[in-house]
Amino acid sequence: MPPSGMQLEFATATDAGLDPHKRVNEDAFGQLDSGVGHLFVVCDGMGGHLGGKQASELAVKTIVDGVGATSPSEEPVRALVAAIQEAALRVFELGGPAQNPQRPGSTCVSMLFRAGYLEIAHVGDSRGYMIRGKQIQRVTRDHSFVQELIDSGRLTEKEAIGHPESNKITRALGMTPTVRVETRNEPLELFDGDVFILATDGLTDLAQNQDILVTALSYLKSGGLQTACNELVALANRRGGHDNITVQMVRVVRTGPKLISTHVDAPPAGRGPASATVVQGPPGHTAPGAPQSGDSNDALSPGLQAGPYTLVGGPSALPSYAAPPFGGQHGPPQNLAPAPVGPNPLMNLVVAMAALIGLLVAALIWALKLR
Repeated sequence: MPPSGMQLEFATATDAGLDPHKRVNEDAFGQLDSGVGHLFVVCDGMGGHLGGKQASELAVKTIVDGVGATSPSEEPVRALVAAIQEAALRVFELGGPAQNPQRPGSTCVSMLFRAGYLEIAHVGDSRGYMIRGKQIQRVTRDHSFVQELIDSGRLTEKEAIGHPESNKITRALGMTPTVRVETRNEPLELFDGDVFILATDGLTDLAQNQDILVTALSYLKSGGLQTACNELVALANRRGGHDNITVQMVRVVRTGPKLISTHVDAPPAGRGPASATVVQGPPGHTAPGAPQSGDSNDALSPGLQAGPYTLVGGPSALPSYAAPPFGGQHGPPQNLAPAPVGPNPLMNLVVAMAALIGLLVAALIWALKLR
């Protein structure tokens, strides 16, 4: 590993859950060290048994392949969004004729680690979290009916927990040929020791932020990433395990040098690939899960901004919550020097008049002394 490269650890655990009607695991996950960064992705299939499993696995494969084929000179977030949009089209085609009412679909949450920063893109209600120090922060926003109620003020975060409509999502891969992919306006700056969690709603329906934080910190300290993943899955099963559960965890051991990006429409020429060395984690990807409600206890960690968010992509026939308008720059805040201050005519006039008055006063005093 080059001494200046990023160093990551990761682990994943997945389980079908305890519901006898959901014994086929419809979740899927994957990871890839690519020329634009190190990718992690979790998808939760919908459509029942074979359909949902096929949809999530196809989505993961398409996203991994798409990012893997990206040139290092391309803007990372654009490559990630394009791969997810291609996955949406592939899953839509999997469902057959457009008029088919029983279409398979999938949610998606993905993270792309590169050069000291993190890009996040997601569709649906599979979630991303960040643990920094002893605080936890959600870094995704659900595309769900319950989240719309929260955004409109008709429901509080506390009231959302266990809501009967928590399984209704408003956006997914495969429902239409195109999908709006949500990303952050700016990538998230990474620090050594940061831990990120990608999870399906099999966990997040049954565990609030504080539950995830306490379990993760306890087992990260005593057993490492794999043990922490296993225990989060076990936590969901102890609370009923009503759905498939997948948990993927990534720890930043070392960020390496932090690349300062420019506007997405003008990526720096000749940018080299982000070096990411994985020192732990299972190879390949496997596959179940579906939708969830909002959490409470979204404590804001120091140095972390909760958004704003951007919707990227084509139109969707699905209803969606009111979000900030499309736009914004990708790339970390740039270290911009203050603009040079040019001459100010008014200020120059004031200074000249003050100097003239000073001379007149001095001359008057001198004249009085001569008398």
